[in-house]
Amino acid sequence: MAAAKRRTKAKRRKTAKKKKKLTKAQLRRIIKYSLVALGALFCLVVGILEYTGRIDILVKLGLRDMPAEGEELSVHFIDVGQGDCTLLLSDGKSMLIDSGESQYSSDVIKYLKRKGVKKLDYIVITHPHTDHMGGMADIIKKTGTSHIIMPRVDKEYTPTTPAYEKLLKAVAKAGLKIEAAKDESFALGKTDIKIYTSPYKGENLNNNSVIVRAENGANSFLITGDCENEEEQLLIDKGVDLKAKVLKVAHHGSSTASSADMLDKVLPRYAVISCGSGNSYGHPHDVTVSRLEKYADYIYRTDENGTVVFVSDGKGLSVRTSS
Repeated sequence: MAAAKRRTKAKRRKTAKKKKKLTKAQLRRIIKYSLVALGALFCLVVGILEYTGRIDILVKLGLRDMPAEGEELSVHFIDVGQGDCTLLLSDGKSMLIDSGESQYSSDVIKYLKRKGVKKLDYIVITHPHTDHMGGMADIIKKTGTSHIIMPRVDKEYTPTTPAYEKLLKAVAKAGLKIEAAKDESFALGKTDIKIYTSPYKGENLNNNSVIVRAENGANSFLITGDCENEEEQLLIDKGVDLKAKVLKVAHHGSSTASSADMLDKVLPRYAVISCGSGNSYGHPHDVTVSRLEKYADYIYRTDENGTVVFVSDGKGLSVRTSS
């Protein structure tokens, strides 16, 4: 009799263990499927909010920026093929950063006229490569400016290209002088501008790129020319403020720029790559795009999206493309 009871108790213990193991397995499955269901539900709610236009909750969650209701600053990343051209407009003041090659100068001039720019307040040439300043001579002739800022380059590395010579002649004919870039701050309408320069010395003019940081309230922009890894590290070592919501990606998305160390300082939500469709350099490089995707929620490319325009009212931020 006692032996039978012991066998019954042992059997019950085995059954209990089996039930316990089964319960744990079931619990793991329940948790797994619950998380999947919650994720799907969250995506559905977000989709409904986007579809109905009720984005206040998304804004509060930090999933997107509140749209701009006014315009204190607009930043135009103009499509000039395999080159750079950025226009800043703020409270009646204007700044043109780079121009693209000379073949795009008429397009840029027309764009300036459409935006009501009769005379530029500032022209910034990030560095004297033709894909950044090739069309600037024509723009100076047709539009004019009050200030031209360009990095100082050692005499032995001064360009001798026809585009550079044409630029110097246009500047002289307009009665202007090129102002050597220096670290400085000034106001452009309702926007705070900071100019950063590189202490780089050498033949790679990309690393002499002038950096422009524009800040309008809660919105900030970093325009980086063709700044490569070496200049990025020099800027980090200088301790300048590189953080920006919108990053104009350096050197057309080349693998020689946009290092993880640099992106850790910028922490962009938006990235804009200026590059030409089917360009021979393969820009932007896959490794750079992959790196940017770890930081930026939105990546725009002029070869795919055309001209990209951001509008800021100091709090909200809106973006539109020409494509």
